Amino acid sequence: MNDSSALTWRTSLLDRLSTPLGAAWLCLFVALVARAVQFGNPVIHVDDQFYLFVGDRMWHGAMPYRDIWDRKPVGLFLIFAAIRALGGEGVIQYQLVATGFVAATAIVIRAIARRIANPRGATAAGIVYLTSLGISGGDGGQSPVFYNLFVAVSVWAMLAALERPRFDRRAVLLGSAAMLLMGLAIQIKYTVLFEGGFLGLVLLWRAWKSGLSPAAVLMLALGWTILGLAPTGAAWWYFAAAGQGDAFVYANFTSIFDRRAEPVDVVLGRLAAIIIRLIPLSVAAWYGIAGARARDPDETPSKSLARRIIAGWALAALGAVLIFGSYFDHYALPLYVPLAVAAAPLMGDPRSGVALIIRGRSRLMTTAVFLMLATSIVTATTSARFRKERGTGAEVREMAAMLKPLLKDCLYIYDGDPILYMMTNSCLPTRWPFPDHLNNKREVGAVGVDALTEMRRIMANRPTYVVSRTSPQSKTYTPGWDEMQVDLARDYRSVAEWQVGPSKRVIYQRIPGH
Repeated sequence: MNDSSALTWRTSLLDRLSTPLGAAWLCLFVALVARAVQFGNPVIHVDDQFYLFVGDRMWHGAMPYRDIWDRKPVGLFLIFAAIRALGGEGVIQYQLVATGFVAATAIVIRAIARRIANPRGATAAGIVYLTSLGISGGDGGQSPVFYNLFVAVSVWAMLAALERPRFDRRAVLLGSAAMLLMGLAIQIKYTVLFEGGFLGLVLLWRAWKSGLSPAAVLMLALGWTILGLAPTGAAWWYFAAAGQGDAFVYANFTSIFDRRAEPVDVVLGRLAAIIIRLIPLSVAAWYGIAGARARDPDETPSKSLARRIIAGWALAALGAVLIFGSYFDHYALPLYVPLAVAAAPLMGDPRSGVALIIRGRSRLMTTAVFLMLATSIVTATTSARFRKERGTGAEVREMAAMLKPLLKDCLYIYDGDPILYMMTNSCLPTRWPFPDHLNNKREVGAVGVDALTEMRRIMANRPTYVVSRTSPQSKTYTPGWDEMQVDLARDYRSVAEWQVGPSKRVIYQRIPGH
């Protein structure tokens, strides 16, 4: 094959992969490959474990906030409860469903990006989204893995409404769909409210500019607000009808304000890590948006409007990340959607890229290829580091296999993997089974119960087995840890240990007669 025919073949392949159908299959393939290394791992992240565990217990009659306390919206737990309907252990099932969600999100990203970029750039945007998620802890079942799809479809519907020659009935329906989808996303993570608010304001601006009367615009604002808040209102009504309205409100809305502040250096360190991880894609997004007119002097008004709205969407998503202040790595996951879309015009430009010197000759690696390779490499190294620090699941499975036939009462996980409750089918010793809620100093006074009082109540019930670790973490509530060590030293003995990353997980058994 000569150079000319090779180039023709490569161009033909790229064109086929950039069609809607080709891109869809490519996104699914990349999603599977990018996430396969974690398939079957039950300890990708402690949050995923807890969501799956709560979803499982909901099938057995447990009610969030009443029986199992947490701050997450009930919509997230409903997703995991639905996943448990698939049967099996639940781990590979939630990971495959999450893979389907991210693949679908990538396909929608491509559809949005086509409004401002060529097919290759739009397809590259979807692929880069998939290869970037693992950089920020999105290789499992964190909430943005699911709600990013709802947000992306909402943005697509909003842009479709704006493209209408006038704000007619179809535009109103598209806007209504966008707001309802945002409302559903809010019931997965409340921070989506900021992006939803931005979309709503853009739609109202378009309705006003199209000539609708102030009264009509006001009615749209009222209707769309109701649609956006309806899922949350329905959730509140359900729990209120069950006599748990106060528990729902405290868990979902007010308890967050009772949390203690973290050290400034810790918070700034996390923020710096997020910024560093986002630099390559953010730079590409900036040039994708800011340099669009230079690349396309004949840009249409609709394309120019879409470009500006996408930039505003990215800023709204950024505001949602910044305002809550904890800055854990997965808080950055919502940003990958608008940033990938914004970078699409640059990734579709074959003249943009990184110059490499190979054997004395300058070669251009296109922006799309550079971002795909860079994000894939960082994702792979990040995943490997987390697997080393958190384990691959072998340890927790061995712990479960040991404990399950021995349990006659409730296991107590003071500091460990909450999925052990599900794997051992243990009853729960407390309404606060997520270990951090009772052992994290930041949560003291912010979960509706005094941590020391609840821990003492649990230990007064003399659980036969307690799971903990050999040394405290920097976030550990010291008075609780110290008291637990006294109890364990007096009444328990260590019967098994597993090295997981830098620390050991320990199973303690109560000494007979104590």
